[in-house]
Amino acid sequence: MSTKQLITYDLPTLSYSDSGEKALHLMNEFRVFHLPLVQGDNYIALISEDDLLDWDTPEEPLSLAEFITFRPAIMASKHAFEAMKLVKAFGLSVLPVVDDHNHYMGLITIESLLSVIADSNAVMETGAIMVLEMDQRNYSLSEIARICESNDITILASFIKAIDDTGLQRVTLKLNKTDVQSVLATFERYSYQVVEVYAAENHKENLKENFDLLMHYLNT
Repeated sequence: MSTKQLITYDLPTLSYSDSGEKALHLMNEFRVFHLPLVQGDNYIALISEDDLLDWDTPEEPLSLAEFITFRPAIMASKHAFEAMKLVKAFGLSVLPVVDDHNHYMGLITIESLLSVIADSNAVMETGAIMVLEMDQRNYSLSEIARICESNDITILASFIKAIDDTGLQRVTLKLNKTDVQSVLATFERYSYQVVEVYAAENHKENLKENFDLLMHYLNT
């Protein structure tokens, strides 16, 4: 999905003639912490609530502000994942979208980005969530997928997060089935460390007990 498809036009823009007080009022009204400064069609900067609150003279127009140097933006042709990366990196509540000529097109909100994830099959489909922990050097998605497929389970989505300064990473798997006892046993046999499992309600209560019984049987 391109960022152009996520643009919202419901949020206001700021101009040089707007005061810092007006900008704060609009941010409060629309429940965001950033708003874009636009001159004509050109995107100038992204104004933050923190900068406005630190400004000694917020009653003055933004044209007199010295902090108008922050210009994060994303091209309309980029993928939504690139927008997520920028929002995370800069701690943004909104992200301006521009065209090839830096013309302002609109904003992407956190809510619209969350909808990209929420509308995916990985979220909407019923299935267990499993978290594996492993050395980064031993990571092989093809092997993990093969283990799942050998148990007639399909991976709907996978997410990787490194554990800082440890050389380890956690791999989160969204699976297409709720009963994952067999694949748990297979991962254990292949020396994978399963650190978390989230299954459907009707499996949660008995999952650990049954898995422990299975492990006891396999080890005898």
